[in-house]
Amino acid sequence: MLRTLTINNIALISFAEIDFAKGLNILTGETGAGKSIIIDSLNFVLGERADKTLIRNGESEALVEAEFDEINTITQKILGEYEIDFEDGLILSRKMTEDGKNVCRINGMKVTVSALKNIAQSLVDIYGQHENSVLLNSDNHIDILDNFIGESIAIAKQEYIAAYKNFKQIKSKLNEYSKLTDVDIRAEILSKQLEEINEANITIGEEIELQKRCDMYDNAEDIIRASNNAYTLLNGDMENNAVDNIYTAIKELSSIEEYSAEISEYISRLDETRIELRDIASSVESISSGISVDEYEAQRDIARLSKIHNIEGKYGDTEEKVLAYRDKIAAEVEELSNYSFMIEKLTDDYNSALDNLEQKGIDLSDVRKNYAKQFEKLVTAELKELGMPNTGFEVDIVTYNDIETIANKASNNGIDIVEFLISPNLGEPLKPLKKVISGGEMSRFMLAIKKITAQIDGVNVMVFDEIDTGISGKIAQVVANKLYDISNSKQVLAVTHLPQLASMADAHYLIEKTTDNMRTNTNVKLLDSTQSALEIAKMIDGISASESAVLHAEKLLEIAKEYKNSQNQA
Repeated sequence: MLRTLTINNIALISFAEIDFAKGLNILTGETGAGKSIIIDSLNFVLGERADKTLIRNGESEALVEAEFDEINTITQKILGEYEIDFEDGLILSRKMTEDGKNVCRINGMKVTVSALKNIAQSLVDIYGQHENSVLLNSDNHIDILDNFIGESIAIAKQEYIAAYKNFKQIKSKLNEYSKLTDVDIRAEILSKQLEEINEANITIGEEIELQKRCDMYDNAEDIIRASNNAYTLLNGDMENNAVDNIYTAIKELSSIEEYSAEISEYISRLDETRIELRDIASSVESISSGISVDEYEAQRDIARLSKIHNIEGKYGDTEEKVLAYRDKIAAEVEELSNYSFMIEKLTDDYNSALDNLEQKGIDLSDVRKNYAKQFEKLVTAELKELGMPNTGFEVDIVTYNDIETIANKASNNGIDIVEFLISPNLGEPLKPLKKVISGGEMSRFMLAIKKITAQIDGVNVMVFDEIDTGISGKIAQVVANKLYDISNSKQVLAVTHLPQLASMADAHYLIEKTTDNMRTNTNVKLLDSTQSALEIAKMIDGISASESAVLHAEKLLEIAKEYKNSQNQA
């Protein structure tokens, strides 16, 4: 569950720390007070898209932190994939600076915005007004149905996806081969390239060795001169060479060795240096003596290096790339030499993969159709309780039934088109949601969907941003009851204008906007029972808590208490 939400410099909020409770958390306040800022802040820390306009005016950065406990198994698995420890709970944080840069962390570990969102999706499900457009888009209906079916569709879906991937790969390969019109010409070109590379007989590391020898040929005179001069200076036939000078120094120090203990150490170190210099001098002398430039050998090495450079210029800028290219075209030459055979084999593979795809698609479709009826009954029952007793609802599943259509239109989701059809009024035909449903009906339909899926998904926190749109009267109480029912198994946060819903709260928060003659601030206050009753009365009255509004509020609270008791005893 979401334990604490801490907001710094988001829109009108300078600082707010909200400790949420289990069960049903209700956020109320006047229009424009800043209720949406709380949801925006939560969306922000959950990885949703945001820009720098979210930062409070005059501030250089915004920061939101969300602390969770009771982490579900799905989230635990995802955290394990990111190697994030969660034994002591989970803290998500996201900071945005005025230049639009984001810094996201999970339990102190830096992550990308996409990783933050990926993990957050398993923690919180937020319903806002934008979800109406999601539900109205029939492309999303297949995902809603599959989410309802859950684990029961997992194996069929895995088998279908494996078949689909295999089919796509074979189809792509067959298309690639079918587009080859001048097979013989391409085979000849590649064969000549392969012959040229093989004739060059390139081995990894040869170029470096050749380059070293060629550099030596070019600089042989300088190498001999410098090494001879160095040898002479170190231990050659000249006065005052380094070795002789050190020897003389040792003799001088030896004559006064008895007068200082340190001198013996210096003599020993000089003697070691003399031996080392003689060894170096000998090695330096061997450099010049070891250089012998054979003109024929030099020309051969230069020609070989030039050939390697020429091959690399054509087929890759390193020996490794040339050899990799050789292996690639060798395989293609082999395939092209068997072009007719490959086309025939790929065609057979294509037909076999398509038959398998069709069968796995039918298996997947059968699972959907079996559960669609159950889903229809549950949604219809929920809508009836939500004041839509005469509503007809159907999950329309159209399955591609010919092989050519499957080959061209199958997708990751299978060979089905799924669309929700509804008839809000008795006697009216079933039609797509977007053609017949009103705003209030859409809110109730979404709540019905959420009520059903809440029982099967792994998300522990559900957020409803003004689920009460277009709802009033008796239905408002039904909606309040439904949200309370959901809160028995999940933590629920709801922004509302309905006093019926506020009266059902386990924790009631008031969002207020204040000014100090310089700045406007949005503040969040947890209300006690007395304050909550007064706020509900204000919601009823619209302006102030009149005596009748207070009585009405008390009645709503009594109704809420009775409903809670009845549910707890059930």
